[in-house]
Amino acid sequence: LSVLAEKPARIRKLFLTEKQNQLGVYGVKVCKNGEWKEVVLDDFIPCWRGEPAFSKAHGNELWVILLEKAWAKLHGSYERIEAGFAENVLRDLTGAPTEVIETSDETLWDQCCRADKKNWIMAASAGSTSASVEALEKLGLIGNHSYGLLGTVEVTDCDGQRVKLFQLRNPWGDFEWNGDWGDDSECWTPEAKRQAG
Repeated sequence: LSVLAEKPARIRKLFLTEKQNQLGVYGVKVCKNGEWKEVVLDDFIPCWRGEPAFSKAHGNELWVILLEKAWAKLHGSYERIEAGFAENVLRDLTGAPTEVIETSDETLWDQCCRADKKNWIMAASAGSTSASVEALEKLGLIGNHSYGLLGTVEVTDCDGQRVKLFQLRNPWGDFEWNGDWGDDSECWTPEAKRQAG
């Protein structure tokens, strides 16, 4: 949802009912198995200790928890949507085909740059093995977790070398990348910041 929301029109397009209403009834469109389906919802949300039990939105926004409820209703329960693959969710929320590129693919950078220039929605996953969990956490990444891939950029480092960077967003908002080129990294010269925008 976070990468889809980079362009709010993509979210609005999913709602048949855009405004909060007295009846608490909403309509959402989801493209399941290649067919757009309308899901009708009420605004009763499962809560735990006074707040939504699953997804949470900022402030009084309903769209996140309503889309999650529609997704759960379409799949039979909240439990059945606990994990999955970003490409499946993006296909169902956009109706567009998706493509998976493995990090071992030599054309990864070129394909991501092309997708970025075309304004395509992108996500990235940090896989996990028992050996990699600790290494990922030291860098501020979470294993078996999807990130929004917001863009690609090439900058020149302080040694004059070209460096290829991916801009990621953690939809949970916790954990910060703390390796090279993180927010507090010394790699960011004023010129590199200008180049990256």
